Amino acid sequence: MQLSKRTQYGIRALICLCESYPRGFLQTRELARREGLPTKFLESILSSLTREKVLISKIGATGGYRLARKPEDISVSEVISRLEGKKMLLEVDRVSADARAGEIAVNIVHQQLSQALCTTLNSINLAALVEQVMQRSRDGQMYYI
Repeated sequence: MQLSKRTQYGIRALICLCESYPRGFLQTRELARREGLPTKFLESILSSLTREKVLISKIGATGGYRLARKPEDISVSEVISRLEGKKMLLEVDRVSADARAGEIAVNIVHQQLSQALCTTLNSINLAALVEQVMQRSRDGQMYYI
């Protein structure tokens, strides 16, 4: 499975927002600077996540974006489905009644792979992802969030 730049940037921004969650809002410029992301594209991503109730936005000098819920209450599956579309996670072609054995086998593998992917992504929330990032940064390069 290949994640689009939209989803990759969205996840990167959400990791930054997890760190600032207890303190308040972060402006798009600051998020873009911290992660080295294009500001206009990031604004589009953050707007989508706001419409989908993953983020809250606030206008003004002290405004910006913050998580709408606690990091442990937002699953990676939810984020990916919001940015990639729900169909991407569950996309399995139906086989016809006259399908060959090999076509049926491929369909079975695809179904099982899709189910495993959904199960895995549903089991990871943003808080757990931040913890994994912290763990890896302790083992190697420092990553401040």
